Amino acid sequence: MTLLFRYWLDLCLLRAAPQDGPASTFYLGFALTCYVMVSVLVMTGGYGMLTGTRLALLELVLLAAFVTLLLYLLDKAARIKQTLAAMAGAGSLLGLLAFPLVLLQGPVPAGDSVPVVLSVVWMALLFWNLVVSAHIMRHALSTSFAIGLAVSVLYVLVSTQFVATMFPQQTDV
Repeated sequence: MTLLFRYWLDLCLLRAAPQDGPASTFYLGFALTCYVMVSVLVMTGGYGMLTGTRLALLELVLLAAFVTLLLYLLDKAARIKQTLAAMAGAGSLLGLLAFPLVLLQGPVPAGDSVPVVLSVVWMALLFWNLVVSAHIMRHALSTSFAIGLAVSVLYVLVSTQFVATMFPQQTDV
């Protein structure tokens, strides 16, 4: 367990690549389970338990579909397990970093603003999440960091639009 946490930390610090992790179904399942659990924890703060859980599951499906489809289409299907596990593991760790921000922020009613310091920390964490995703995608696709970043931004745009369409500003808090 400590080795796994260390690997995810190294991914987040750009010192490890997806190919450095195990290519096992068990590891993939564990990483995806952690990703969903952390996502539920983070999303429940802003959306309530029911919607937060649905959002977490939708986010998991979107991540898995995006990574699988991308690597399959680019003839790199052998890298799906490690890439998806790396994305889920790094996402879990970054989600744990986001959780205190969710607790500090609490639910923000429409029209209210978030404190500037909290907004800056959120933006920094979102930026770092993009950098980590770009790093993972760069290795998975055997390409440049710029292409990895473009793919990561594309994923964020697609998933954000999909989530906004499926869950238009509703809460069940």
